[in-house]
Amino acid sequence: MNLKPSYILIALIAIIFGIGPLIGLYTEYLWFDMTGYLSVFTTIITWRIFLFVVGFILIFGFIYANISVANKKIRDILGTDNEKRTDIDGFIIPGALLISFVFALSLSGQWETILLFLNMVPTGLEDPIFNQDISFYLFQLPLLEYIRNILFSLTIFVLIFVGLIYLYKLEDILAPQYSIESDNEFQVPKSDIAESISKIPTGVIAHISILFGFLLLIVAFTFYLNRFDILFTQNGVVAGAGYTDVNVTLPLLTITAILCAVVAAAIIANVRSANLKIPLIGLTVVVILILLTSFVPSAYQQFVVEPTELQLEEPYLEHNIEFTRQGFGISDVKIKPFDYDTELSHSTVENNQDIISTLRVWDPRALMSTYRQTQQIRTYYEFNDVDTDRYHIDDEYRQFMISVREMDITELDPSARTWVNERLVYTHGYGAVMSDVSAKTNDGRPVLSLQDIPPRGEFELTNPRIYYGELTRDYKIVNTDREELDYPRAEGNVFYQYTGTGGVQLDSISKRLAYMLRFGDVNFVLSQYINDDSRVIYDHEIRDRASKIAPFLIYDNDPYPVIHEGRIVWIIDAYTISEKYPYSQRYRTGAGDINYIRNSVKVVVDAYEGSVDYYVMDEEPLIDTYSKIFPDLFKPYEDMPEGLKDHIRYPSEFFNVQMDMYRIYHMTDVETFYNREDAWQAPREYYRGTTVPMEPYYIITRLPEENELEYILMQPFTPRNRQNMIAWIAARCDEPNYGQLVQYEFPKDRLIYGPNQIEARIDQDPVISELFTLWGQQGSSVIRGNMLVVPLENSVLYVEPVFISADEGEIPELRRIIVSTGENLYMGLDIETAINVLLGEEIVDEDGEGVPIPQDARELAQQAMEHYNRAQEHLSEGDWSGYGEEMDNVRDILEQISQLIPQTDVEMV
Repeated sequence: MNLKPSYILIALIAIIFGIGPLIGLYTEYLWFDMTGYLSVFTTIITWRIFLFVVGFILIFGFIYANISVANKKIRDILGTDNEKRTDIDGFIIPGALLISFVFALSLSGQWETILLFLNMVPTGLEDPIFNQDISFYLFQLPLLEYIRNILFSLTIFVLIFVGLIYLYKLEDILAPQYSIESDNEFQVPKSDIAESISKIPTGVIAHISILFGFLLLIVAFTFYLNRFDILFTQNGVVAGAGYTDVNVTLPLLTITAILCAVVAAAIIANVRSANLKIPLIGLTVVVILILLTSFVPSAYQQFVVEPTELQLEEPYLEHNIEFTRQGFGISDVKIKPFDYDTELSHSTVENNQDIISTLRVWDPRALMSTYRQTQQIRTYYEFNDVDTDRYHIDDEYRQFMISVREMDITELDPSARTWVNERLVYTHGYGAVMSDVSAKTNDGRPVLSLQDIPPRGEFELTNPRIYYGELTRDYKIVNTDREELDYPRAEGNVFYQYTGTGGVQLDSISKRLAYMLRFGDVNFVLSQYINDDSRVIYDHEIRDRASKIAPFLIYDNDPYPVIHEGRIVWIIDAYTISEKYPYSQRYRTGAGDINYIRNSVKVVVDAYEGSVDYYVMDEEPLIDTYSKIFPDLFKPYEDMPEGLKDHIRYPSEFFNVQMDMYRIYHMTDVETFYNREDAWQAPREYYRGTTVPMEPYYIITRLPEENELEYILMQPFTPRNRQNMIAWIAARCDEPNYGQLVQYEFPKDRLIYGPNQIEARIDQDPVISELFTLWGQQGSSVIRGNMLVVPLENSVLYVEPVFISADEGEIPELRRIIVSTGENLYMGLDIETAINVLLGEEIVDEDGEGVPIPQDARELAQQAMEHYNRAQEHLSEGDWSGYGEEMDNVRDILEQISQLIPQTDVEMV
């Protein structure tokens, strides 16, 4: 049998390009089997293969059938003996195979859309226009739109493909006749276009008519689906269908869909008469209708609706408000008044000492520099970020900063970056650093609750090794004949052999060959260090790892570590999202535009074993549907270990999205919403010379009318384009109230200072600003940390830490705490002293002697400023001796200020 060269070429390409995917498929099988989620892998791959095969057969069958029809009609026209052979003959079938492959590949990529459709869970909620269950838009409509798209694209391709076949094969019949004029050499056709069209054989017209008719049926289906798309429009004042959409656009789309179907039927019926006028007239009508649907609604909106917009749009604005609040999970926010008291009383402070003692005075941005300078130990360790969490320690509820020490081999000396070191020796990070958010040493350093290598402190970390974290992305091979670096120490490095179950065991030559091909590394086969007990660990960046198992979830950008049962585990918040929630306002995220989001899943990843567990937090339609598709993937929240339940928190990324929507959609009155009368915005705070938006923050506090301390995520709000504070919202993180959103409204008849106004008052305070100026000289800089707005019963306390940092080798030191009640403001060495002075209390040392803090500090600061100004005068005159003397005086006064409050214990009398 003689094979055509084109077929041989296709076979060779398939073999060459097929090896990689097959190796990838095999190693993915091994990886999923190791993680315990093989059923997820087999479900996805089975459906992908099934859809590819079925899609390829159907699509190739459709293309081949049209090719066969075209060839048959050509033979009928020309006769079997006169059929013309062209250059494209050898490419028709290979081209059809290639196109079928591409379309089938696209179809296999829609496994998720199809499985969601087949397993959809009804919501029990209907939209107000079409009365469809919301599940229709979440699960059915995306599939219908994909089917429309693939059919439209395929039909267009077949029309072009068949048209080219006819043009090439019937060139002698379809080509126009030419004549040569005597005056020049130009050729002109003897006949006009209409005459050329009339030469098209009726069989060809019939075939093309059927394809055009089918295409118009798809267009009719498109207009039918576009009727539902009006619920997702984002034009005008209404997100979703407005007055014009319902009363003008919807009827036009319905009429257009019907007429397109009628024209399609007429064109298909044209097979018998083969009259070209019918499809031309039909296409003209369709084009006119499409133009009408394009400009008539906008004209109607401008000239009819806008003059009385609020009245006409009122019911649709109600839909928009209701469904947006549902889509973003902000419809159940509890609203409570905050009976604000401008005075912070002594009794309030005394009754809330447990809150004050655990207030976060450390800014994560400043603390990161301190951790890196003092606790990274070696260049190959790295702290990725600083997270906050809370723990129960000795019957106290305390908040801590925590950061884990991960391995970063990019910082190794280049001469040490050998294959053995990078893959076999430097395999894991080690330990973590923790510090109390409210404590500092006398010299302004954090009080470390967990530190050093090996770890020591208040927390017991029996297995501090981190094989799975936020930084490492390169594969590692563990449990080899070459020991891994465990941690360094002065008398020599300590080495270790991995004993966990993470990674794929390389216990056969086939596995080693497979990974050699996957990673392009021949050392999998050649290295004498690798044995049958060795394991290759890859995909150990925790977000990538979780996403590989469940790619249909969206993962939070800030996983956080937890010390649990002597080891480090990671908690990642995962979300279900959609852009198909009717009447909901769209919101732009890194994952695309969305109008529905839920924090449905908490993902727990063991830093040593790499095990991944998915716990369902919120039963909602999307996660319920995914649970039907993957019954072995998700676990109920009740199955989460009790110790980990104490560390779940409301995710700030999710809260940010909700609050961005809530600043507008807290308004439920239509007229107020329409006029944006009560729009909010996040306050701004000062950081490193500029103002930045104030991010939500975690604190331990006691909510008004509550008795127990609890961990909350909090966001203050100010009116739009104003700086006074109007409300604050708490997301509760502790059981049994986890997930509740509570809005506390300030009275509208009085001024409540916003964070930026307090920042302005700090800048305007002469003593503080003078000290900042002095501290910011000669290679140092002043860093003002996060400002916290702390509710204490019916009062508000503003707290801002002040750090001093050298410009070189930055290790920020916490030197002062600024506190304010709005009316009064004071900067002290620690928060307790600052609050006491703010309240006008007398501070005494342990000998009972009074410490006159406020006045002395101000007098000394003023003296320091005077000496500094005189020093500048000497400098401008070139008097270096006088300049030096005055700067020595400045230094002496600053030392007096720093020692103003005795380093012994003080108490309030």
